[in-house]
Amino acid sequence: MTRSISVSSETVATAFKAAQQTLFEFDPATDTLAWADIDTARALLSPIPNASIETADGYLNLIDGEHLTRRESAVSAARAEKRAYSVEYRIGEEKLAYWVEERGTWLPRGESDVLIAMVRRIDAQKEREEALNYLATYDELTGQLNRASFKEKLSDWLDGVREGTRNGCLLLVGVDNVGSINNDFGFDVADQVIVEVASRIEDIVKGGTVLGRLAGTKFGVLLAADGKTTLYTTVREIMTTMRERVVETGAGGIAVSVCIGASELRTDMVSAAAALKEVEAAFDQARRAGASSFKMFSEQTETISQRRQNTEISDVILTALNDRGLYLSYQPIVSDVGQAPTHFECLARMRSAGEELPAPKFIPAAERLGLVHLIDRRVLELALGTLRAHPDITLAVNLSWETVRDPLWAEGYIAHLRSHCDVTSRLTLELTETQLVNEIEPSRDFVTAIKKLGCKFAIDDFGAGYTSFRNLKALDIDILKIDGSFVSGLTHSRENQLFVRTLLDLARNFGTKTVAEWVDNASDAQLLKALGVDHLQGFFIGRPGPLPQESDVVPAKVHSLGAGGLG
Repeated sequence: MTRSISVSSETVATAFKAAQQTLFEFDPATDTLAWADIDTARALLSPIPNASIETADGYLNLIDGEHLTRRESAVSAARAEKRAYSVEYRIGEEKLAYWVEERGTWLPRGESDVLIAMVRRIDAQKEREEALNYLATYDELTGQLNRASFKEKLSDWLDGVREGTRNGCLLLVGVDNVGSINNDFGFDVADQVIVEVASRIEDIVKGGTVLGRLAGTKFGVLLAADGKTTLYTTVREIMTTMRERVVETGAGGIAVSVCIGASELRTDMVSAAAALKEVEAAFDQARRAGASSFKMFSEQTETISQRRQNTEISDVILTALNDRGLYLSYQPIVSDVGQAPTHFECLARMRSAGEELPAPKFIPAAERLGLVHLIDRRVLELALGTLRAHPDITLAVNLSWETVRDPLWAEGYIAHLRSHCDVTSRLTLELTETQLVNEIEPSRDFVTAIKKLGCKFAIDDFGAGYTSFRNLKALDIDILKIDGSFVSGLTHSRENQLFVRTLLDLARNFGTKTVAEWVDNASDAQLLKALGVDHLQGFFIGRPGPLPQESDVVPAKVHSLGAGGLG
């Protein structure tokens, strides 16, 4: 049953005003403009002194010239094509300007048409858009170009070098010992130091140069230099300016120094990435020489730096951990093709300078640098938060061997699980088979502890190592994840089919569920289900990404793969 309600014009006016929008009707035959409520229209659209919106000409005179042309074009096209239109434009002069959105359509009335349109203020929306546009180009902390924008400028500069119209050098300036400043004074004070360093560099190199923040404590400088004299003069001035004046912060004065690497821009540099690689190699050598050092790139620099190039990602990892730049991407795992996923593997991703780095890009370096414990802990925190926010899903997270074998970190990890035991029954922890081969005792103790808390345990990349029957028996394994190298292209490899059958028989004997990784096509999926694999994971099932909304789950277009799908 539908019940009609009576709404007074006063109520409508109040609603329009609260929503910061109003309605008008324009009749070109009589050139009249009628507002649904003139007081609301005047309040929303006429902050400009002595402005008149009672007539069409008065209102149109408020619209900025370029925007007026765009608005008239949209309205005329809508009338000619008999459709609705939407246009955004600016009203008023610079200091009093504001944005509105107009949505309308032409309706027949007698022998002519009238325009009915809704107008609403969109200042807040435009401010958000401008802020996002700004962050797409500039670093939020220092106001300098961000890494992506600096690389674009560097690419353009290199084009000029190759064409013979430009020359110059690329500098990489990094603040020394920011980690100590973080520890002694806090991140806010370290940020103040970084901002001041950027400002000092800008004062020195302004005019014909490009400055950008490339990483947490590093700045890139494109310097127009005829020969090395200008380069060395600039480098000396930057280093002297940093040393001679302390940086005044909220915690007092702090002495600051920088290391600088430099590389001459040449015609044989194929890309901005190649140029950055050279200057990062020079910077790496300068930093190893000690605080307040400078190095110019040479072929010897590249050879020396090659042995330490992965160390450079430590800045990126620490910045990502401190700035919440580490996040999860979720890849679905299903028991059959076409099934709506409720189980996902959490894959660590790191956001750095606007770029997404998958785990293989930073986990090996994190392991060598002793930072992987921090990543493991952050991934666990994010996964537990997701489980609490989504009570209908289960998750699997990867864990490093370094965390398991270190008694202190292992206990901290388990303690965090213990404090969230209300969701641990929906969590699976994964270790790769190769990590379990040599040292079974720490693994067994760890697995026993997590299973007491309700977690499940999985061996990842099973088949890639040489786990003995004794080790499999010693560990209370819930899931074996078959290494993707044996799954990809399975339908075309009899050897892989035989190996997978063997692994499945082994899993059945231990009462363990199985997951096939790297499932990337329908034929492999069908064969795997026919062989008796319990669960499927891979690009064919779903690529890593945000958790899907229920309405976003679209079954794959193949027939159901039941246990008897193949004879």
